[in-house]
Amino acid sequence: MLALVTRLSIRLAHPADVPALARVHVAAVAQMCRSHYRPEELARWTNQGPGLYMALVRSATVVVAERGGVVVGFAAASLAAGFVRAVYVAPGHAGGGVGRRLLARIERSARVYGVRRLVLDATLNATEFYARAGYRAVARRRSGLGLTCVRMAKTLRPLRMRVAL
Repeated sequence: MLALVTRLSIRLAHPADVPALARVHVAAVAQMCRSHYRPEELARWTNQGPGLYMALVRSATVVVAERGGVVVGFAAASLAAGFVRAVYVAPGHAGGGVGRRLLARIERSARVYGVRRLVLDATLNATEFYARAGYRAVARRRSGLGLTCVRMAKTLRPLRMRVAL
């Protein structure tokens, strides 16, 4: 018997999504970053509290990916600054294109707003993901939490406008 695959939908986040954002973030970091960061770094990263996610929803463009009404990933960007702040996918859904689709949605939004270049600080475990999406390493640096990361950037193609005659 074939298993039914629930369709992935992407939408803008709202404040009611804050608990789901926290769940996805903590699970993704704990599972997928443990091979690149020490336990104390992971603890610092995941113990920032619910205020982090509410502030993110209020200050950034945040999109969530849902399957069957369950948030399985999210991405956030400060479009005015041209900065991708986050792309996280729940461990059971990683590797299936969820992150790629979330990042593509952020990039599309950035192009609509006239952003020509996006910058991000990739975690050490995510640099290959971003490289496959066209981002190039600029420099190694420390995040605000003191984590080693890689500053990466991508020049966006301008959005083509269709004119109906």
